Order: sequence, then structure tokens, then C-alpha cells
Amino acid sequence: MLQRSSDFDYPVPAFPAGEHGENPATVDLREMARILLRRWKMLAAVPLALLVCAVIYIVSTDTLYTATTTVLVDPRRANVVDTNQTVLSNFGTDDATIESQALMIQSIAILSSVVGQLDLTKDPEFQPRPGLLDPIKRLFARSAPAGGASAEEAARAVAVDILQKRLKVVRQGTTFLVDINVSSVEPTKAARIANAIADKYFAEQVRAKNEATRIAADWLNGQINTLKSRVLAAEKAVADFRSANNLAVSQGVTINDQQITDLNNQLIAARGQTAETKAKFDQVQKLAQSGKDAGGINAAVTSDLITRLRTQYADIAKNLADMSSKYGPHHPLVANVRAQLRDTQRLIDTEIKRIMDSTQHDYEVALSREASLQKNLDQAQDVSSASGQAQVRLRELQREAEATRTLYESYLARYKDTAAQESLEMPDSRVVTKASVPIVPSWPKSSLILGLALIVGFGLGSVLAFLADYLDRRVKTLEQTQSATGIPALAAIPLIGTRELAALAKRGRRALDHYDSRTARLLPAALQPPLLRYAMEEPGTFFAEAIRAVRLSVQRALLAEPVKVFMVTSAVDGEGKTTLAANLAQSLASLGLKTLLIDGDLRNPELTRSLCPHAEIGLMDIAIGDAPLDQAILLDRSTGLSILPSLPVQNIEAASELIFSERMRDILDHLRDHFELIIIDSPPLVPLVDGRALAEMSDRIILSVAWNQTPVDVVSHAINLLAPVYGRLLGTVLTRVDLHRLKFYDYYLSSAYLKPYEAPALSPGANR
Repeated sequence: MLQRSSDFDYPVPAFPAGEHGENPATVDLREMARILLRRWKMLAAVPLALLVCAVIYIVSTDTLYTATTTVLVDPRRANVVDTNQTVLSNFGTDDATIESQALMIQSIAILSSVVGQLDLTKDPEFQPRPGLLDPIKRLFARSAPAGGASAEEAARAVAVDILQKRLKVVRQGTTFLVDINVSSVEPTKAARIANAIADKYFAEQVRAKNEATRIAADWLNGQINTLKSRVLAAEKAVADFRSANNLAVSQGVTINDQQITDLNNQLIAARGQTAETKAKFDQVQKLAQSGKDAGGINAAVTSDLITRLRTQYADIAKNLADMSSKYGPHHPLVANVRAQLRDTQRLIDTEIKRIMDSTQHDYEVALSREASLQKNLDQAQDVSSASGQAQVRLRELQREAEATRTLYESYLARYKDTAAQESLEMPDSRVVTKASVPIVPSWPKSSLILGLALIVGFGLGSVLAFLADYLDRRVKTLEQTQSATGIPALAAIPLIGTRELAALAKRGRRALDHYDSRTARLLPAALQPPLLRYAMEEPGTFFAEAIRAVRLSVQRALLAEPVKVFMVTSAVDGEGKTTLAANLAQSLASLGLKTLLIDGDLRNPELTRSLCPHAEIGLMDIAIGDAPLDQAILLDRSTGLSILPSLPVQNIEAASELIFSERMRDILDHLRDHFELIIIDSPPLVPLVDGRALAEMSDRIILSVAWNQTPVDVVSHAINLLAPVYGRLLGTVLTRVDLHRLKFYDYYLSSAYLKPYEAPALSPGANR
């Protein structure tokens, strides 16, 4: 039924593929405003719905109070014990560290401790509440955890989860200040929980440091015990090696090394003494060999005895000189003094000789002592050379023992510092401002929620309006129709209001009493549907003006070419083609043109049911030869319009064959000779093939398109179906147009623009 009426390919014009069939254009703010205006219901419905939801939420949700504790994360922690390094060093000052501390405040361990301290598991606020969506949540919930968890643990987990949702930890900009915000339905409870979280955070810091310090102390203690054993073993190895190799130590050196040092020092002193005694001995020998007075040697000069003897000699000599001058050289006293002088000289010579003999003896003793020391030194050096390898090994053992002892002492000192620090750890943070009881509720923020609902609603409504308008493929304007079809848009016929039609229908009530259906096959003008005669009954309306615009296009076609048959069709049913055909035919007939209106819809003869429901002869009867043509044609004397009705047929196949038969062509050719104009009200193109067949027999085709009803794709499809006779398309007519709404699409065709030209007789409600 939807196939083409011909198997041949025909050139079809390429239509622009823009939005809604229009040419793509840049963003037009006026068009966007028109979209929002014509979609104002959707634009208003979304924010209104969100406002209602927001009000319901504000009324139904719990009123929460938020208490805030401000904590300073201070990296400059004071040390009570002055140690060079702590086990757990102070944390850094970078952003990652501060953010990590903020996350630590929200940790499960701290919150679980707070829940236990404040006994929140028994607080109804921190117990699960049944909800309407619980069954749905259970469907998508994760599989239940393995059994074994007690009811108390489950309640604690739920309370911690709720507390996490009520807790918000925020860092103040790039500072070290962190706000702990806790919301609760009770102000005092909110403050109590916020302060408890801060206290538990500090306690957790201290606990972590104590734990780290304790672990370090235990490790150091184990290392110290190990090192102590190693030190004892190393020192014992040194002592054993000394004892085994006779390497006793005195004042840090071995006895043999000390003995060598002492002997060397004594030998040096002995050599000096030998040289000194040899010099004295050599001096005495020279004096003896030269016969000089030996009293001038140093030993004689420094001898006290010789000095006294010489003093005595000098005194005796002086006394001798005095007595000789007094008594004479031969006086007995002088002789006696002279004898004393000789004895004194003899004593001096004896003492000098003794000194000379002692220098030789001293020299011989010094040589003997030097030789003895040299012998002892040589023996000690022989012993030292023999123990050289043992000393190398001893020094190696000593170095190992010293290194182990140093490491042991370092670990021991570190252990003492750690043990002292373990009981004096302090938190790295402190409270700047404790949470006070809040006075003003923090949630719900009615103004914010309502404002956001309005803003989001208008935004979402705008998006939906634009989306709906973009997805709305229905024809709205003449330009859109022309772009979709590629043929001229002739006119836009406005929609007639039901009130106006009802007012016109009242006129036929008086004529109904004089109507005899048995004698009048054509309904009188007063009984005909008002819409089919609206252009004639109301010539000053926009409707009549649009019909006259279509009539003008038909007249131009008549002047351009010798054409007579005009087919009025549509893509689908219900697009106003029958109304257009009837009003157009009446308008042409009113000009004095001999016009024939044919109801070409054999399957659904709507025109016949409206104008001549009691007709006995129709197009089908003429085609099969049951009646002459002149008996079927009815004349409307009020307009001079001739009408050829079509009676409903039962045999659909026969009706289709008639449309495609040469008999139909012959009928139309015959009618061409008797009428100046022939208007055919044809079936719709898309569902039925009959209209396509009639199009090939017509001279010109007018396509009726329902405003805001027919999709652009359907119109384009109808044009494609008319591709074999595309050159015969006269144009399109937009029907059932709401002029008040049209201003949101095409202002210049709307009632707002045409209002100055509106007929005074037309009621305000005639056009909608």
C-alpha cells in the first residue's frame, strides 16, 4: 500500500537537511526565546515540580544542628625530653600531610571509639530507619557478609556509618586549621560528639606514637642484648689471644714493647754518658802526654776537695811570704810553713791523680753499661720480631672489639632516650576552638533549597524545552514546509474555534424544518458543515483570506498554462484536505468559473457524507456505466459549484482498479470539456495508493499539511511518493493553524501581526 505507484526512478529534488527541515543557522536568541515561550508549560512545570519536591523535603526532613571543633595540626611539637631524634618524627607541612590528617579524623577507628564512648548504638538517631526504598535497595545491595558478627558489632557498624554521613572534616584554605563539623538533631549532642572526635583524634596520635616508640624500644633492647654478647665475646677473644701469645699489656701497650722502649731510652742515655766519660778521659790523656798541669781539667776544677786544698795552699803561701819577709827564709818557722806548703801541694797532686784515674774507670764502666744495654735491647727486639704476626692479629681483634663496643654504646644510649620518651609523648595537634552548642539549625536551608530548585528547574525545563522542540518534527511554519518539500508554500489556513462553528451551526436549525431528504440530494447551504463553507460565510476572516491566497495561486497557474484538473491531497488522513478542497472550489465558483468538485476518495468519501449524504449516484456508478454522468453531478445553487459525489464501496479491489483504469481518464477528459476547473478531493498519499494514481491524471497538485500535527518526515515521504509527477506540484497549504501560537514560530503570519486587518464581525474566540 505504501509502495510507489511506478517502478521507474524519477528525479527528486534534494531538500535542505536542517533542523525541522530548515536550513542550518547560527544561534538565534530570538528563536531561543520563541522556543521557551511556546514551551512555557514544560518550562514552568519542571521548576514547579521541583519546588513541590523541595517543599516536601523541607517539611519531612529532620532539622539538623551543626557543631564545629577547630583543630590546629601543629608540626612544631615541643619535646619534654631533649633528644636528638624521636622514634616517630613530626609529620611534614605539605598539603598531602594535612589532608591525610583530615582523613584520619574521619577514620573508622576513631569514629568507632567515639560511638563506644558516647554509647551511640542506643541512640535512635544512630539506628537504621525503615524507608520506602529499602526493598529496592536490598535487591541491589551487595551480598551479606559472612556470619559471626554479633548484634552489637552490627549496631556499632550502622552507628559508625550514620556518624560518617553526619561528619564533615574541612581544611580552612591552605592553613593548618581543620574544622570538625558534626550534625545532629540535638544541638548539645552535636557539640558533644564534635569534641569527643577531637579528643579521640589526639588520643589516637599519642597511642600511635607510643606504639611506635614501644616497638622501637623493644627492637633496640633486642639489639642491645645481641651486641652485649658480641662485645663480651670480642673482649674475651682479645684477652685469650694476649695470654696465648704472651702479649700482656701495661698502660695500653705490651710489656715487651714497653721493655724495648725503656731499654732504648736507657741505651741512649748510656751512650751519652759513655761519650762524656770518654771526652774526659781523652782530655786527661792529652794533658798527661803533654806534661801540662792536670789541675785544669773540669773534674779538678769542679772538685770541692781540690778547691779547699788550693785555698789552703794559697793561705799557707801567703803566710810563708809574710813570715819570710819578717823572719827570713831560714827561720825555723818559715821552714815549718814551707813544709806545710809542700804537703798541701802533694795532697793536691794526689787528688788530681786520683781524679785522672777515676775518669778512666768511669769511661770503662760506661762502655760496659752501654754494651749490656745494647745486648738486652737486641734480645728484646728479637722477641718483638718473633711476636709481630701475633700483634697484627691482636690489633685486628682489638679493632673489632672496639667497633662492637662503640655500636653497643650507641644503641644503649638510644634505648635510654627512647625509654624516657615513651612515657612523655604528646599529640601533634591541639584544639583551637572547642565546639559550642549551636543555636541556629544548619539544615535544611530552605532558601537555598528552594532557590536551587528554581534554578535547576528552570535550567532543566529549558533543556527539556529545547530538546522537545528539537525532537518535535511536526511542521510549524510555511518556511519549514517549503524547506521540507522544495515547493512553494501557498498559505496558512487558521484553525476555527468550536464556539464560532457552533454559532454558525445554529443558523441551520431553522432550515432543518424545511429540509426533505427524499427530494434533496444535496444539503442546503444552511445544513452543510459550517467549516466546509466558512470562506463563503465569513469572507472577512483570516480563513477566507488564506483560501483566497490559494485561489490566487490557482489563477496564476491557469494563466501560465492550459490546466484544469487540480488535486487536493495530503500525506495522511485528518490534515484538512477536504475542508481546503471544498472552500477552494466554492471560492473559484464564486468568481463565475464553472467549477466541479469531485470526491475522489472512494474508500472514505468524507466530502460526500458532509455535503450530499443522500446521493444515489456516484463516481463508481458512472465508471461502471450504471448511470450517466449528468445525473450524478449535483449543483449548489448558492455558489454555482458542481459536485460529483462518491458513494461508499464495499469492493475495495474494484475501487482501486477503477482509479488505475482508463475509464477514469476518460471521465476526467470528458469533464475537462464541460468545466473550466476541476477540484479533486483525493485520498491521502501515504496509506493509500489511490491518491498517487489520481496525481498522474491531474494537471496540478496541492498538498495539504496539518500544522503542528504532520511530521516533516511524513511530508518528505509524501513528496517522494509524488516524484513521478513532481513537476505538477503547485504548492503546499498549511491547515489548522493556531494563529495565537503561531507567533512563537512565525510572528508575521500570527494573529498579533494580522490583528489590525481582522474583520470586526469576527469574534475574539474564532481563531485559537
